[in-house]
Amino acid sequence: MRRLILIAALVLAAGVPARADERGREIKAVMETYIDLWNAHDAAAVTSRIYRFDAPNPMETEAGLAAEFARLKAQGYDHSVILALEACVIGPDQAMAELRYSRLKADGTPLAPKDRATLYLLRRFPDGWRINRLIPLSATAKVSCRSAAD
Repeated sequence: MRRLILIAALVLAAGVPARADERGREIKAVMETYIDLWNAHDAAAVTSRIYRFDAPNPMETEAGLAAEFARLKAQGYDHSVILALEACVIGPDQAMAELRYSRLKADGTPLAPKDRATLYLLRRFPDGWRINRLIPLSATAKVSCRSAAD
């Protein structure tokens, strides 16, 4: 895990714009499914099919994620839109995805801040890729992403 965090720190420090590649398509598909389930506010599906955190996280349980959805809805939240998504495989069982997004109210106006960014670290398990760490990014952070060779 320390290796994965080190890799993420190095790519953040590089300051090179993110680039997708062929091997990142599988990770992009996982992330797009994640956003679809998130927008459906389906806490059961997200926690059973997408999340598998390395460290305790309040959103790793269905009840915890349902509470997060309730908190967001109390602010007027309706759904999220992807502004940019870059993904790559960085090891045999490790991947990362940089997601830039906006959280919107039902009337289409954004919740502040308008532009958000998160780096997702994923790990491949026997039952598929799972998000196992979330790293909030500043809206101006740049991540370099190129899949590692096998």
